[in-house]
Amino acid sequence: MASASFLTKSLPHRAITCLPRTPTSSHTRRRFASPRCGPADQAPVNLLTAAQERAGRRAIESSREEPLFHDPYAACLADVEQPVVDAGGDGVGYYELATRFIDEELMEAVASGGDAPLRQVVLLTDGMDTRPYRLPWPSATTVFDVSPSATHNVAVERLEAVGARIRRGCMLRHVSVELSEDGDWTDESWERNLVSVGYHGTRPSIWAMQGLQTLTAEGLKVILRCVSTLAMKDSVFLGELRCSAISDNPQDISAELSRVFGSNGFHVSLVLHKEISSSACSKNRPLTEMNDQDLGVELLFVAKQLRLSDHQVDDLMRMISDREEIDEDGFEDW
Repeated sequence: MASASFLTKSLPHRAITCLPRTPTSSHTRRRFASPRCGPADQAPVNLLTAAQERAGRRAIESSREEPLFHDPYAACLADVEQPVVDAGGDGVGYYELATRFIDEELMEAVASGGDAPLRQVVLLTDGMDTRPYRLPWPSATTVFDVSPSATHNVAVERLEAVGARIRRGCMLRHVSVELSEDGDWTDESWERNLVSVGYHGTRPSIWAMQGLQTLTAEGLKVILRCVSTLAMKDSVFLGELRCSAISDNPQDISAELSRVFGSNGFHVSLVLHKEISSSACSKNRPLTEMNDQDLGVELLFVAKQLRLSDHQVDDLMRMISDREEIDEDGFEDW
């Protein structure tokens, strides 16, 4: 599994600069401005517009002769009144590359066999993630989509209209997250709600995050606390993360990422886009050159859960308690 190699590889100790999204034309950038590391009091991005922009970019990538992935539902989610304009060229964008990377990691995780195959997939999304419908999940897989209802409801209506369905034998469960006024993920109620719709903390799971454009450092801490509480030991958490949710100083990203994830029981590694582009991109489609104005936007990470989930701890304590009762009964009989 690719994630294992990134978790065990020792990256050089140096300042790591977050990589940008695909540069677009000035006309497109005015419509769909990408977030940058900056003051905390910036005006919040329109969540629906941003989610539709990402869907538009997936639709453009899917229409290419050699796409990194195929998303047949992206076009129905994009904004038809303000369509994303293809800036031209055959370069591979960073968002598109991240989407491909996450897809492959998810598929490799659920394809692994063993006595306890992984059949729980938790997606933390912007509400317009089509992975539950477009990826070939094995039978008995349950996909949990944790996302804001405002965008999720729009997506469900459009997806149902085009006949989108999760694979036969699989289940899709949506868990709503209430965002703060500035769009942050500071609500922790989704942790309890995820369990109420069937998530089991004593079964293997993989967690993926993408499209959380307004996530701040405080929201990231909430997410990490929730995942650490719910995810079984050795579970993998990966995805795309805003640089500013870690630190406003790009020079501190690597150390701060390790500190924030480590304090919640995760071993984390940064995944450089250039490290995965060589296998994902053909010679005819090189990785898009960085734009100085777009530095410090997104980073890719892979993290491994080192702790027991709360459910595992409960089971362990119950087993110890039962054993003590048996020992006491045996001593009394003797």
